[in-house]
Amino acid sequence: MNHFKKGSKMALLGENYFPPMSNSHVTYRRGKSLQKIMSAILHHSPSVVYICPTRGVNINILPLLFMNNVKIRIIMPSKAFFTTLNAEEKIILDHACQIADKIIILSEKKSDPLRFAEDWYQASDRAIKNSDWVLIAHSADTEDKGFEDLLTRFEKNPKPVLAVDFGEEE
Repeated sequence: MNHFKKGSKMALLGENYFPPMSNSHVTYRRGKSLQKIMSAILHHSPSVVYICPTRGVNINILPLLFMNNVKIRIIMPSKAFFTTLNAEEKIILDHACQIADKIIILSEKKSDPLRFAEDWYQASDRAIKNSDWVLIAHSADTEDKGFEDLLTRFEKNPKPVLAVDFGEEE
């Protein structure tokens, strides 16, 4: 059975690194990266995308999901989990919460920065459990220890995975 069939449920796991907006070369890389990830999503036309809008890929892809009318379900480990987002990212998160199909909050407890990795894992685990397949967006050019540790925890997961490398191409 092809789990990547159109209309299936997708979980997005994106790394925390993303090319920042600054000089034109980096902005170009950022645009190409978003385009690469979005093309993969649109190619498979998921009925819904489960996403924990962490810094990096996940928060940055949200506006493109809105513009392409892709239904999103936001998974929050706890209400205060997103305090590390900058002002621009918080605006994106607020908008996402207004148009999300569902918002799933896993805990009413206050978020603890020392538990970030565990909370991120819990949210990602819920996203994967609720989906048919997983899209992993990462840059092979960048070392992201936290993201690698997260992925290691899902190594035995049977869900099909599509990996999108948004790193620089030569």
